[in-house]
Amino acid sequence: MSTIELNSEMQTTLTIVGNDHIPVLVIDNLVLKPEQLVDLACSTQSAENEYQQQNSDYYPGVRRKAPLSYIDKITQLLPLFTASFGLTKAKQADVIMSAFSISTTVPEQLRPIQMLPHFDTPAENQFAMVHYLCDAEHGGTSIYRHKASGFERISPERLSLYRVQLKQQAIAARLHENPKYIDGDTALFSQIHSVAARMNRAIIYPSNALHSGNIQPELGLLSDPRQGRLTISSFVLVS
Repeated sequence: MSTIELNSEMQTTLTIVGNDHIPVLVIDNLVLKPEQLVDLACSTQSAENEYQQQNSDYYPGVRRKAPLSYIDKITQLLPLFTASFGLTKAKQADVIMSAFSISTTVPEQLRPIQMLPHFDTPAENQFAMVHYLCDAEHGGTSIYRHKASGFERISPERLSLYRVQLKQQAIAARLHENPKYIDGDTALFSQIHSVAARMNRAIIYPSNALHSGNIQPELGLLSDPRQGRLTISSFVLVS
């Protein structure tokens, strides 16, 4: 198989979102041959790298490690990170997680935390990157505002208050009685920005932003990488 290569003619769009001024970077045509990545997602792997649910996060589906050659390409995006996110003194981009991800959890099996927007870390210099290897009908990614607090990003200073408020609200809302994926405004959250999925499109945003995938369960939540909501999800620490 040919080496995975970044597309020198990728198109980038930077949007500043919400009251917390969240930078959201969209990259179209990220790699030259996205079908190579789809083939890798479908290929037979060793038992050590099979698709499985991760105990370390709340992703509603299964994941498998992305190839090292792909991770290397993400590190080469450092100039985009520094230019787009104001990190002019940053010297390196470290990929701390990168995995093929397929949304497979049916709504009835969702835990309450999976029915709400989430943040990955309160750290200011970690970014989430979602590379779509599926088409628009599978749903993109949205950014949210917590109505009660007005928070759109969860900083270390906001963390304690946010956790207390959200826990109280989630219990009062009895989410477990009506399990479903969030995809738009709710009583607790406002959707303030949404990016549609597109084959070979990537979205990058701060990991402390409240966000959620726009999962479309009516499509069947298929585990086949060629038919399901296949992405490569990565966390990038820029320092």
